[in-house]
Amino acid sequence: MGKYLPRELRIKLYNDVVALRRRGLTYRGIIGEVWRRYGARISKSHISYWLRGIHSPYNGRLIPSLELLKPSEELAYVIGVKVGDGYTYRRKHAIKCYNHVWIGLKAKDREFVEEFARCLAKVIVRRQIRSRFRDDVGKYVVEVESKTLYELLRKPIGLDRLKKYVEHCERCVAAFLRGFADSEGSVNKRGYIFILNTDQRLLTYIMDLLRRFNIESRGPRIHVRRGTIINDPERGKKYSRNKDCHRLHIRASSNMCLVA
Repeated sequence: MGKYLPRELRIKLYNDVVALRRRGLTYRGIIGEVWRRYGARISKSHISYWLRGIHSPYNGRLIPSLELLKPSEELAYVIGVKVGDGYTYRRKHAIKCYNHVWIGLKAKDREFVEEFARCLAKVIVRRQIRSRFRDDVGKYVVEVESKTLYELLRKPIGLDRLKKYVEHCERCVAAFLRGFADSEGSVNKRGYIFILNTDQRLLTYIMDLLRRFNIESRGPRIHVRRGTIINDPERGKKYSRNKDCHRLHIRASSNMCLVA
């Protein structure tokens, strides 16, 4: 096709070529229609490769780009978990033509990890993603390779980049809050919810979203200051916190609203 076209455009061309062929158009007719719609010239051989499944612009990416990522409750939940305890990473020594970028979660709560896996599978259109228990970290772990989700959720987290998926509808907002609370929240004996995070701006955004559901919260306030020595019993080590940790406090009377 001459100059290498952007993946998003190639996806559109591919989908149109398949649809036009199903309508009975000849290769010449498909070439003419694609040129009329997009001003892009494709060859008969390229159409043949696409229709026979020899080549595909998807290249193993079930969601090939952010442009084709659709808002959903499951995606909002995944985002909520990721901005909490979830993680993304890219392998330093990647093999050419392979993504080697991952999104994952490690946690002791098996049900939490399995819910994250279920939502991930729904987002990237996979039948099932299995979690596993890792003895070396003493936690359940789920990871999946997805360049599109990595591009969306990589650090530094950009709230402006996420809002179209989080604030798509009321149910998406609720799913995002549930994912974040599952990831960063804890409940004391009196029924109060505390949410901890080092990103003060993120916690302020969480407060704004909670107000949409008439959920009262206070904060964010300093919970642990930068430089504080923390004991890690799992690794048997001590380390110094390099960022202030902030706390959001949700009233006990609002807890049922958040759970619902």
